Amino acid sequence: MTTKVSSPPRAKGQHGQALIELAFVLPVIFVFLLVLVDFGIAIDRREVLQHAVREGARRAAVTTDTTNIIDTTVDQSQGILAPADISVCYVNTNGDGTVGNAGDGVRVSAIFTYEFTAGGGELLSAWNVPVPSIDMTPHGEARLELSVPGATSC
Repeated sequence: MTTKVSSPPRAKGQHGQALIELAFVLPVIFVFLLVLVDFGIAIDRREVLQHAVREGARRAAVTTDTTNIIDTTVDQSQGILAPADISVCYVNTNGDGTVGNAGDGVRVSAIFTYEFTAGGGELLSAWNVPVPSIDMTPHGEARLELSVPGATSC
């Protein structure tokens, strides 16, 4: 003997309720997921920038040419940075009153603003929500192996 299992009775007019609720909730979930992906991309950019300025500082420790230091940093940034985004300065760490001597520190810094794109950009601006952005200012430091004439202080 087989018994037929039936679904509970529905009230009139509730046949499409779940579909309408899904239509309201799905865009919010979709935007949340895209913002989450966008934030992950921002973290990746931050890691790339930190690597680039560290490599720039390593180059700065063994060369006196600021253009070479900036070019190395730009090359390591995977196209994220421009030369105008990078600064090189020197820190008097040995206490002799002058900067740029062997043993002093060199600091390579970058400035970059990541603006959210896919999830945070187009979709949020469609709802008149301002596009979020993250300001990133990574820097790397190293100890000078050579003296740098005319070094600029931080």
